[in-house]
Amino acid sequence: MSSLRPGPLALCSLPITSFAVFCALTFSAPRVAAAAGGYGYAVTSSGEGDDFQYAFVMRGRELSCALNGRNTGNAVAKLEDEVDRTGREVLYVAIGDREYVIRDSSTIARAGEIVEPMNRLGKEQGRLGSMQGELGRKQGELGSLQGQVGQVEGQLARLEAHDDDSHRADLDELRQQLRELSAQVRAISERQRTLGEQQRELGERQRELGQQQARASRLAFSQLRELAEKAIASGNAKSLASD
Repeated sequence: MSSLRPGPLALCSLPITSFAVFCALTFSAPRVAAAAGGYGYAVTSSGEGDDFQYAFVMRGRELSCALNGRNTGNAVAKLEDEVDRTGREVLYVAIGDREYVIRDSSTIARAGEIVEPMNRLGKEQGRLGSMQGELGRKQGELGSLQGQVGQVEGQLARLEAHDDDSHRADLDELRQQLRELSAQVRAISERQRTLGEQQRELGERQRELGQQQARASRLAFSQLRELAEKAIASGNAKSLASD
């Protein structure tokens, strides 16, 4: 059995490939975490709840967990391999220094029901994050065009300073480029006003989802602890010390 040490818990919902990265992080306040290759939500927990940890290992290499990130990785990695091999989901729980794995079908089904709202909200946050990223990319196009306008204006100013007819063709070409770029900037600037409003709406939606996710995470933590305690009392949880 691995040695467990108390510490801040990270509540998360993410693809299992992100597990090692995510659980190594320390959070000081509720926030969305950009887990590598996926989505995640994390909130610290302290006090009496910190002696309970869980990892619900699901098919499709997804994981819902509340782990302190210390000395639990090996146990969860082995269970990850088990789920890949058998196709049957499992629930890892730790209370204090006691670690258990739960494979009982009814308990696993209930665990899935408990984490579903949290996972669904996490996926929605990930979707909105992608949309915000795309809007940011479009907004970046304006900055790039404005930079090009500045370069052309600089070249034009240098040639005009020479007041030399030999550069007339170059001047005409630069003026045409400047007109075309300026037209593009005006068109994108018009779209930027709409994009800015969309960004504000998405940001507000993200804040609302963050609040919902925090509540869902706290509720899932409490319900899974109760579920784990019942499984241990009924003998449906197997100690990792003998697994």
